Amino acid sequence: MTTLGARLRRLRREHGCTLQDVSNGSGLTPSFLSRLERGIVNISVGNLRKVAAFFGVPITFFFTEELSPRGLVVRAGERLVQEDGEDIRRVSLLPPEAAHLQAEVVSLAPGAAGTAALTASGRALYYVLEGELTCSPGGPLIRLGRGDVLYQRRPAELRWSNEGWVQVLIVSLQAEEK
Repeated sequence: MTTLGARLRRLRREHGCTLQDVSNGSGLTPSFLSRLERGIVNISVGNLRKVAAFFGVPITFFFTEELSPRGLVVRAGERLVQEDGEDIRRVSLLPPEAAHLQAEVVSLAPGAAGTAALTASGRALYYVLEGELTCSPGGPLIRLGRGDVLYQRRPAELRWSNEGWVQVLIVSLQAEEK
């Protein structure tokens, strides 16, 4: 079972925050937050609300494993949708409680092209659901069709272009640090 402190540490690292950043946003001291992450101290509900508000997660995020051990359902109408201009649409497949993972369907409009990774992390799995995607993960051009998979192991510039209407399932392979 993951402790509240371990969840906090994972969340802080995933957001790229230092203890000082969390301290500035929550009003709690860095030393208290450090001891909380290590399981040395407990936190009041009021202070936990401050931490949850800083990260933009519900307070239940810190207890989800205990509250729903069988899993969470993400309804189609409740998914987070992000539009990156007119060319890229991202639909998250996971609940906020799964912040240590990234899984989303990315729709690339016809003619869309870019030179950045399609995920925040350089480590990703791209699974083409429809259409064709031409890309270069730091090497020669590769054409991916329906059902093809590209696994990008390390951060590198990814050049890509749409060869039609393409939906790509992107799963970040970031793991919780121990």
